[in-house]
Amino acid sequence: MDIGKALTYVTEDERWITKLGIGAALAFFSFLIIPAFFLTGYMVNIAQNVMAGKERPLPEWEEWGKLFMDGLNLFVAMLVYTLPFWLLTCCVVFTTVGTSGLSEVSEDAVGALLSGSFLLACCVFFILIIVLMFLAPAVTIHYARERSLGACFQFGKVIEIARNNIGDIVLTVVVSFGISMVLSLVGAIPFIGWLIILAGNVYVYAVLGHLYGQIGAKMGGGVSKEDQFAM
Repeated sequence: MDIGKALTYVTEDERWITKLGIGAALAFFSFLIIPAFFLTGYMVNIAQNVMAGKERPLPEWEEWGKLFMDGLNLFVAMLVYTLPFWLLTCCVVFTTVGTSGLSEVSEDAVGALLSGSFLLACCVFFILIIVLMFLAPAVTIHYARERSLGACFQFGKVIEIARNNIGDIVLTVVVSFGISMVLSLVGAIPFIGWLIILAGNVYVYAVLGHLYGQIGAKMGGGVSKEDQFAM
């Protein structure tokens, strides 16, 4: 996997400042949720362009409906994949509320039960986070190739992609974490720090899109299903 290319390809586009600027404007309103869908869809578009072997994979901000639906579909998919987190959280809350009524019986027993439940929940949370760390990129890659929400739930294929590309996925996570750490430090700069963070967040999407595209390009000749039909 060419990490250097993923980090530098953005500036090879003659309109990269404008494109990142539009993305930064969307990132500014990402707290409204909907703009975040467009950013995710843009990342998918980048991945598809890399899979198709385009020389300048950074796309224009167009086909907004497509960008929105891609982002929405991945949001729904990730919501389903994180259901175990919400179910476990509910179990922890119910356990806490349920044992609070036993305080009159034995405070020591209640304390031991709560501590044990919390420790068990932390362990399960950690395992789920690790699993999701590998599955989320695989889901995105498979979706970028197939362009359908149903593809996100082809669990056998998703697991196969994660297993066969585990080394590249680890590198992707490390690169993303490294960029985020740098942004957190730069963001401390007075006045302009938040502007850098906005542009930096879009840059992270762009880098991830390229890395996902590189992984996807190794599969089936590297041409997405949509591009095959366009040929």
